[in-house]
Amino acid sequence: MINVINLVSDIAFTIIFILLFYFSLKICFLREGKSKAVLFFLALLTNPYTIVWISLFIPAFIGGLIFGISYDGEGIILIGGFLYIFLIILFSCLVGRWLKAHNISLVLFLYLMFGVVCALSGDSAPGNNVDYVISVDAQTILQNVLYIAAVLLLYRFVVRDLSKLTDRKRQISWKIFLIPLITFLPVYYIFDYLTYRYGDGISDIVVRIYSMIVLALFLWAFTVIIRNINATNAAIEAQYEAEHDKLTGLYNKGKYIMLKEDHFGNPGSIALFNFDVNNLKYINDNYGHEYGDELIIKAAQSIHAVTSDNVFGFRMGGDEYAMVAVNITEKEAEEIHSRWEKTLAELNTQGDVFCVMACGIKYCKGEFDADELFHQADDQMYLDKKARKDRGETSYLRNLE
Repeated sequence: MINVINLVSDIAFTIIFILLFYFSLKICFLREGKSKAVLFFLALLTNPYTIVWISLFIPAFIGGLIFGISYDGEGIILIGGFLYIFLIILFSCLVGRWLKAHNISLVLFLYLMFGVVCALSGDSAPGNNVDYVISVDAQTILQNVLYIAAVLLLYRFVVRDLSKLTDRKRQISWKIFLIPLITFLPVYYIFDYLTYRYGDGISDIVVRIYSMIVLALFLWAFTVIIRNINATNAAIEAQYEAEHDKLTGLYNKGKYIMLKEDHFGNPGSIALFNFDVNNLKYINDNYGHEYGDELIIKAAQSIHAVTSDNVFGFRMGGDEYAMVAVNITEKEAEEIHSRWEKTLAELNTQGDVFCVMACGIKYCKGEFDADELFHQADDQMYLDKKARKDRGETSYLRNLE
């Protein structure tokens, strides 16, 4: 009867372990466009429980076939242990790349969590029986203490760092993981002794149940952290989309207005650049918006190339752009303008679209009126636009005109 119960517990543990592994990957990392069926197949093939058997089978097969080493040889188990770690790292990276996870190290961390529980939930039978992950010879108190200490350190540093990315009110203390890790040794060895003394399989069942409780705690903490990180990333992405122009990646007009209301941080000096792309409407109307967008992007690239921590680029709408540089000298403002002209000239050697932009600059030191500066830079820009038009300088398509 005990043997039947033990067999059922083995099967139940394996099924639950694999399902939990699949649902953990699905909840934490599955993104739109990725198949749940394919993910389940990957979870079935690459979960740490399956990797255990692969890592033991390969050296046993090679050792027996080539060197005549028996399956229960210590060398086979040692090689299998190193192979186990290597395969966990390999499969977690491959699955992480398929999932397009933002941080593959988080996928590796999930694999390691399951790997720890898988290793510590092996059969506790005594003697030379090798039907478990950690051999009896290796199950000394010192080795298990070192093993658990390594897990504790992993959580101590990794979970703490991950928690920094989440809301402070929902951060999880690493100390909570002391509970299962400290209590695991007495629980494990008590039931290991019961197996040795009474020769039944009860200890295996209890150890596996305890392992699932430990895994549930790990997964709860990990899932909360991942969800908080995802929520934080979503908020960052939402803020980015609210402040940036989708086509060019430059700040949008709303961001410009927000910074203007804050007086651009009340700088000691400010330079405002106004830009206008020549001939955009003509290219859009006659050759299509595909070329018009290429012209818009090239103009934005020329501005983005000269932005920095104190130089901000904006797409104000349509073919109009602006750039604000704070806490710079007038000479530095001229250098920024020179670098922008050089960058645009280099960009114009590429692609079908030749971009011509008019630019007006207004520099001010001390107190300033942002709207007045904008209008003055705008007037300068229109003078430059007219001068370029008189010289016949305008945007065009190389291969079509």
